[in-house]
Amino acid sequence: MASWNGRNPADRRRTGERRRSSQETSEDLVAEQTEEVFRSYAFHRYQQEQEQTEGDAPVDPEIAAIQQEPNSINNSVGRRLAIIGDDINARYDKEFSEMLKSLQPSKDNAYEYFTRIASSLFESGINWGRVIALLGFGYRMAIHVYQHGITGFLRRIARYMAEFVLHNRIARWIAQQGGWVAALDLSNIYWKYMLMIAAVIVLGQFVLRRFFND
Repeated sequence: MASWNGRNPADRRRTGERRRSSQETSEDLVAEQTEEVFRSYAFHRYQQEQEQTEGDAPVDPEIAAIQQEPNSINNSVGRRLAIIGDDINARYDKEFSEMLKSLQPSKDNAYEYFTRIASSLFESGINWGRVIALLGFGYRMAIHVYQHGITGFLRRIARYMAEFVLHNRIARWIAQQGGWVAALDLSNIYWKYMLMIAAVIVLGQFVLRRFFND
């Protein structure tokens, strides 16, 4: 008896396994690259703030000292997202700063706070606007923690970021878009994604209230 589409179940099963394996590898690769993308984003975002405020922005030598690979694609992605995210940052930095000031993250509770607030950004879906907002929140948390006397924390936040995108289907979504490199083409659809994250500020207020109610 002929099999469906001329292929036997074993062949279809092997094909499905290869597809799942390829997807898993892509997700793992995205998660692995996330740390470098975030560090690059933080470095370029920091440089932007220093230039825009003529040195009046919060100082963080750990971010300023991040080493950049000139020919790295991930470095280019981080720089592009920092540029695209400038307006996003202006809109939501106050929300993130107020949350962090109220919550007072420390080494003991920083991961819990990071994951709970980061999760709120994606409660209604995943898109590049929310991914940029996630990077912006990680950056603001790094600045906040350093200002409160906890040094050497930047690497830990980069790891939080990688773990979060891997375990919350965000790495899968980025892989489906073509990987982090797809962000290099975002400039032409910038306003589309800006509109998509309009609800983030509302979510931020909701999350802040929820933290205090728990």
